[in-house]
Amino acid sequence: TLPVLVSSLSVEEASNNLKKEVARYTVDLKGEELCDKYTCCEAESGDDCNISSMKKGSSTLYLPGGESRCINSDSTPYAAQVIPGDSDKLLVFFQGGGACWNEGSTKLGFCTQDSSPSSLNGIFDRTNPKNAHASYTVVQMLYCSGDIFGGNTTRPYNDSQGEPIVQVGLTNAQLTLDWIVQQQKTGELASTLTDLVIAGCSAGSIGAQLWGNQVANALSWKSATVMPDSYAGVFAPGVEGPLVKDFGFCTSGFLNADNYAKCMDSQITLKDIDLQFISEAPTIAYSFIQSKTDIVQQSFYVATAASMDIPALQTPSEFYADINDIFGAYNVHDNFVSYLVNGDQHCFTPSSVYYSA
Repeated sequence: TLPVLVSSLSVEEASNNLKKEVARYTVDLKGEELCDKYTCCEAESGDDCNISSMKKGSSTLYLPGGESRCINSDSTPYAAQVIPGDSDKLLVFFQGGGACWNEGSTKLGFCTQDSSPSSLNGIFDRTNPKNAHASYTVVQMLYCSGDIFGGNTTRPYNDSQGEPIVQVGLTNAQLTLDWIVQQQKTGELASTLTDLVIAGCSAGSIGAQLWGNQVANALSWKSATVMPDSYAGVFAPGVEGPLVKDFGFCTSGFLNADNYAKCMDSQITLKDIDLQFISEAPTIAYSFIQSKTDIVQQSFYVATAASMDIPALQTPSEFYADINDIFGAYNVHDNFVSYLVNGDQHCFTPSSVYYSA
């Protein structure tokens, strides 16, 4: 059923929605205070950061150090949230938290800018009998770079301390993946996983789409699923290409020759990227969760277009039609499935609504 046709969001409404979304993920922590509040394991301090040394069923933050970092010079260190469980079942989750793609969006706070661990709700709930992933080992890549886990750039504008904004989501994710691979090599995880799930919501949904094949190709498994939650990638025409290129994703090494050329020409779309990855991995299930009129995705549609002086009028019905166009392109592949939900809910997997939607 098509949603009721109503007017599109104003820029002010979109901005307010995005600030509310980011507030959901934000914990007021800075610098070393992160490890004052949470149990941490710091690779650069020589800590034994093996999964077996972490408390099962509880959160430990893994700080890879090196070139990893959050967006601001006074942000917390980048961290991954690890919840040990069964050694043969692994959930790699990419956290949500908005996006910062230019100076305006960064100053307005459209992205999380510190590592903020999640509470154990939704797909992380260890006690809910409805949770099929309750016993899995979880590695959640926390989100503090504002670049949908695809950034490799230093911006020509500064943070509040007068230091350049740096977005290295690619490095953050790669260093975490390197650690996961090492855990499998050393027997901390099963030599062949029974089940591997790569998921994420919002910005992390895009993270799961960008990184799904990379994670799967780095590990040994029997069954693997990529499960993006709530970001199909509906953007105004002409928006995606410049954004992806400006983040520095073109040189990630993830793209085939055709998509690399598109990316360097500022013409790439998330649909182009997904079509490549879904077709390259026919044994991996790509399972998208998406509400029909997601209010946060509509807000990003308006905000990104407005920042480029592109007309950004789109009704909920038009948004839903665009979602169907995107998923229709993926649906030619046998390893694609979508779960479309009535309403405008943004993100299901990290909250209790996961069990009632």
